[in-house]
Amino acid sequence: MSTLLVTQTTIFKTKPIPSSKLANNDKLTVYRGEYGIKNATKTGNHYKVSLDHALGGRTDWYVFQGHMEVLNAATLVITDDTVFKTKPVQSGSLSDQEKAMVTQRELGVKSADPRGNHLLVTLMNPIEGRTEWYVFKGHVDTMNIEDYAPPQETPQSTPPQGRIVRISGIGQVGILDSIVSGGNFTWSEATKGGSRLPVNAGVTNQIMTMAKRMDEVRSKLGDRPITITSWYRPPRVNRAVGGARNSSHLRGHGVDFVVSGMSPREVQRELDPWWNGGLGYGRTFTHLDNRGYRARWNYGS
Repeated sequence: MSTLLVTQTTIFKTKPIPSSKLANNDKLTVYRGEYGIKNATKTGNHYKVSLDHALGGRTDWYVFQGHMEVLNAATLVITDDTVFKTKPVQSGSLSDQEKAMVTQRELGVKSADPRGNHLLVTLMNPIEGRTEWYVFKGHVDTMNIEDYAPPQETPQSTPPQGRIVRISGIGQVGILDSIVSGGNFTWSEATKGGSRLPVNAGVTNQIMTMAKRMDEVRSKLGDRPITITSWYRPPRVNRAVGGARNSSHLRGHGVDFVVSGMSPREVQRELDPWWNGGLGYGRTFTHLDNRGYRARWNYGS
């Protein structure tokens, strides 16, 4: 699923012609924002888009290309410190102005197209004034919205009481201790009762950062109780439950949860204007991740 970014108030139309030539029931005023789409096809100076949810009783509309942009948003996972380059060649043959050092991290990208043993990526946010760069395939991986298919997990019923575990980068903690001082979420919730301990301090830091954000989420939702269904998943567990190969759960900043007294759709509606990261919902749960750029989807169930 892609995203239709409407950059200014515009008209959705049943035909790719000036809106003044259409009857009122053949057009719809649409405001600036993001809309999930199944596909978009260029037709002259318009795009024909198929929305994932109907507007004005229709899913298929034409939109003037000057008022919109199609984002095939994905996450570029930098797995090794690498060099972004203006050309798909050895970095040693480029001047300093033609390359940029990039450390291990996750970056939002609009597109990532293969070019031999490189990818040509278009970033959501520029690095050193550029959004288009080449990067060696062996140092990166990509994760599309569709990669967030929900795993087959169930909420933990009874967490163990006060058992001591060792957390990478921290040391020994009680399994029921809050992840952050005074917070609402425990190490038991993040690690499935201590059965999924972080593989390194980097994952631990991601879990702690996300615990602070989840406290903000809880406050945003009126301090309703939240049940965590899935947080950190080490690679072996992620494979076993059918998680995506590059799931945000692997890095500790993806969280699936249920909010007492609210449906996942209601949670999505409440958090959508506020959360600047990944937000998806299914029939029984909500997913959040701290990817650093806005992405929205539903699991279609």
